[in-house]
Amino acid sequence: MSDINIWLLAGTGLFAGLFGSMLGVGGGFIIVPIITLASGIPIQFAIGSSLVSIVINSCTATSVYISNHMTNLKLGLLLCTTLVPGAVAGALLGTLLPEPVLTLIFGLLLIYIAYTMLPKHPGPQSVEEMQTLNSASEQPQDAHAWLDDSYYDPALGHEVSYKVHHPVTGLVTSFFGGALSSMLGIGGGIINVPVMNKLMQMPDKAAVATSSIMLAFTTMTGSIIYASHGFIVPYLIAPLCIGVYIGARLGATLTNRVKGPVIMIIFSIFLMLTSISMLLKSFHIIGG
Repeated sequence: MSDINIWLLAGTGLFAGLFGSMLGVGGGFIIVPIITLASGIPIQFAIGSSLVSIVINSCTATSVYISNHMTNLKLGLLLCTTLVPGAVAGALLGTLLPEPVLTLIFGLLLIYIAYTMLPKHPGPQSVEEMQTLNSASEQPQDAHAWLDDSYYDPALGHEVSYKVHHPVTGLVTSFFGGALSSMLGIGGGIINVPVMNKLMQMPDKAAVATSSIMLAFTTMTGSIIYASHGFIVPYLIAPLCIGVYIGARLGATLTNRVKGPVIMIIFSIFLMLTSISMLLKSFHIIGG
C-alpha cells in the first residue's frame, strides 16, 4: 500500500461526503469500492478507513441538521439501542471474512443501492388508499406518540409535522442495519433511511437527518473494532477525512434544496458500474 494517491483519497472523500450527507447514507458505498479498485488496497483496510471517515461525515452533517431542527433525536437514540450491538457483531464478522467474500457481498449490495436510488414515480392513489391515509391521520395518539416530531422545511415554506409508525420493527431492522454497516464500512444509512421513510412513514429530510446521528454511533463502534485488528492506518484516513468534512458540510447545506431526478439516475448508473467491477474483482477477473 505504498503507492497511495493522496489526491484520489481526498477527492473520494469529498465526493462521498457530499452525496453521503445529502442522502443520509454515510458515503462508505463510494469510498470502499473506489479506493479498493483504484488503489488496490485490501478491502478490510478500505472498510476501516471508510468507517472512520463516516464518523467525520455523520458528525459534520448532524451538527447542521440539529441546528436546523430536522433531527428526531428521541427516535435516533432509541434505534441506537439495537444499532450499536449490531455494529459490534458486524465489525467482528467483517474482520474474519476472506477478502473475496466481502468484495462479493459489497458488489451485490451496490446493485440494491443503485436500484433504491432510482427515482420512483408512484401511480395515482385510489379512493380506498386516500381514505386509509386520511383515517390514519385522524387516529388518536398511541403509546409511541412521544416519538412524533416536526421541523421547518425552507423549500416548502412551512412546518412539517409527522407521526412515527412501527418503532418496534424499526428496532429490529436497526440491528441488521448496524451489522451490515460495520461489516462493509457503509454506515448503514442505506437500511436506516428507507426503513424510516417507507416503513416508519417519516418525511425524507427527517429520515436523512435522523440517520446521520445514528451513523455516528454505528461507525464509531465499528472503527474501534477494526482499529483493534490493525485495519486502520493514519495515512489513508487523513486525506479522506479532510475531503469528507468539506463535502459533508456542503451536502448537508444543499439538502434544503430539492434534488433533481437526473442526478439520482446518473448516480445510480455510477453505482451499477461500480458494483459490476466489484463482482468481477471478487471472482479475480479484474484487479488480481
